[in-house]
Amino acid sequence: MIKKWKWKKWLFITTTSFLGVVIILAIVFNQLAYDLLIGVGSMDLYYGNNERGNKIMSYALSKKQKPSENTYHAISVQNTKNGNYNIAIPALEKAYKINPKEVGAYYGWVLLYYYHDYEKSLDILNVYDNSTPNFSDYPMGECIHYLKALAYMQINNYEKAIKEFDLSINNELKEHNEDWVDYQILLNKGISLYHLEKYKEAIKEFKRTLKNYDKCPEAFYYIGLSNFKLGFNELACKNLRKANTLIYQGYKSSDAYVELFHEIYKQDVENEIFKNCIN
Repeated sequence: MIKKWKWKKWLFITTTSFLGVVIILAIVFNQLAYDLLIGVGSMDLYYGNNERGNKIMSYALSKKQKPSENTYHAISVQNTKNGNYNIAIPALEKAYKINPKEVGAYYGWVLLYYYHDYEKSLDILNVYDNSTPNFSDYPMGECIHYLKALAYMQINNYEKAIKEFDLSINNELKEHNEDWVDYQILLNKGISLYHLEKYKEAIKEFKRTLKNYDKCPEAFYYIGLSNFKLGFNELACKNLRKANTLIYQGYKSSDAYVELFHEIYKQDVENEIFKNCIN
């Protein structure tokens, strides 16, 4: 009788354990399936199916027991690229609240380039930067000091922008020579100096820019504007015409998703030429 009871007890424990494992695997599998669905929805968004893609992701999210920051981040990314900010921003906020350290780099970057919320971008980038003292991070492949400098530029705090540009430049010079410095950093530092009416210093930065990228129309354009401010009108017109030629040849800086902060257009250059260089 005792042996029979022990056998039944063993069978009960084994069966219960097996069912428990099955239930756990079912839950885990379902959660993985919902993660996969979010990926499917994101891919649908990539191909322009905004409504259907978001319905798929919304359904999967409603079934997730405890969505992680990666889940919300995935929902945000393609919606940001597609301009669905009413969906992207709340999702990114939730991701940031769950794991600010991991999400902060991307959040600060996207606030700068896509949402143009420069004050908030600076707040988040500073928090992220301070979390790794004595180390310069590279959110989305760009030096954090460069990103902060761009944000300062957009709120017209050119002095702080220049300090951050210099930190970014010096980071590159620790490992490489000046040829490795991204010409965009030098260009934007020059533009900041131009706005501070430090025209001679600005021209020096634009010439440094051209050493690293000799087909930069923006550098020639701002050299021309600086020349006008210094009274060198003939030289200014020469540089503006050079900028115009390079834009015509297709060398204007641009980005597939966002407007660059220093972006100039052919009409801008032609207006300056027409106003100042045609007698």
